[in-house]
Amino acid sequence: MVSQTQPAKSPRLDYLDNLRSFALLLGLAFHVAIVYAAIIIYPLRNEERSIAFDVFGEWVHLFRMPMFFVLSGYFTERIYLSKTFNEFLKLRALRIILPLIPGIILFAPMQYYVNALQEGYQGNYFRFLWEEFLLKNPAPSHLWFILYLALYTFLYLGVRPVVSKIGNLILPVSRYGENSSASKQLIKWETILIAGIWCTIWTCGINYFFLKDEKYFNIEPVQFVYDFSFFLFGSFLIGREGTVLKGKIERSEILFLGILSIISFGAFYWISTIDPYWSYFGYTGYSNRILHIFLKCLGGWIWIEFFIRLFQLYFYHTNKLSSYLRESSLPVYLIHHPISLGVGFLVVSSGLSIWIKFALHIFLVYLVTFAIYHFVIRDSNFWLTVLGNKGISFKRKEN
Repeated sequence: MVSQTQPAKSPRLDYLDNLRSFALLLGLAFHVAIVYAAIIIYPLRNEERSIAFDVFGEWVHLFRMPMFFVLSGYFTERIYLSKTFNEFLKLRALRIILPLIPGIILFAPMQYYVNALQEGYQGNYFRFLWEEFLLKNPAPSHLWFILYLALYTFLYLGVRPVVSKIGNLILPVSRYGENSSASKQLIKWETILIAGIWCTIWTCGINYFFLKDEKYFNIEPVQFVYDFSFFLFGSFLIGREGTVLKGKIERSEILFLGILSIISFGAFYWISTIDPYWSYFGYTGYSNRILHIFLKCLGGWIWIEFFIRLFQLYFYHTNKLSSYLRESSLPVYLIHHPISLGVGFLVVSSGLSIWIKFALHIFLVYLVTFAIYHFVIRDSNFWLTVLGNKGISFKRKEN
């Protein structure tokens, strides 16, 4: 499988791998923070809550998973171009599908069990696991993104011939390719704007027919299409890395991107208070909803570009720590949720202040989760296979 836009083999951008690990590991902080949020609903909630955690949650939600899916789309196309079809399927199966089923059985039920306890459920965990979860409604919980990614991968294989042509149409190689003579700064901002409009069109289209929180077979159509639009655009960036993924970077540009990112989040948060996203399309007027979705999509892309450039300048090295975090990020994310709920249940029951609870909660979640990874999972072929790291090119040097 060879592309006309890029050779099958090209230098790997290590800072993108580091960034993908960051996106996964930031999820641990997100799930701790929303325990203490005033508005965001979560199965475990502290009695004292603060709007500051809602703001943090909205901020993380604006860019974290879109960034993950942009990188997933980029790497999916990259792997597709560099492997045979059978090799591609094998790698995707080992990395995505294999951890999905045991992950849902082992790590997803705790969220629903905690919620059931708060609603008066009297049975023990194992009874709930069998009778209420596995037999009635097995759901992915925090592993929804792996379910989506598995569906995106195989959906992409079906639509790739069409979307590749669309990618070439909206990002022609003559202007956005590596050999373009156009101004790199102008090309970058054009690409961000095109990406924001692309994702806005997809999201507005699906939101017109479905409410944000509607769900069918554990799939939320609005969230599914919104994230898929980022995945697809990520795949367009093969052969066009110089637009938003690499290139000369200065500290002053990162500072400017940081300021612009903060402004974009402020604009998004403002429109969110006027046009609640859970409402139907046009609830406060069509223009408000379109503006809301555009600021959500464009703001996400600006934050994505900020973090890409930040990691390109400061976190581009491959060393023992970065390799460890890249290797550990997926297993750590998969196992952290029941740990976070268990630790949180104990912490919120204490008489400490909200900020001390949060600090203690987040510290213990990272500590316990990484300890389990390091001492139980890291050197176990069984657990590495189950958690999606078997067959991935993580090579540890023996001392």
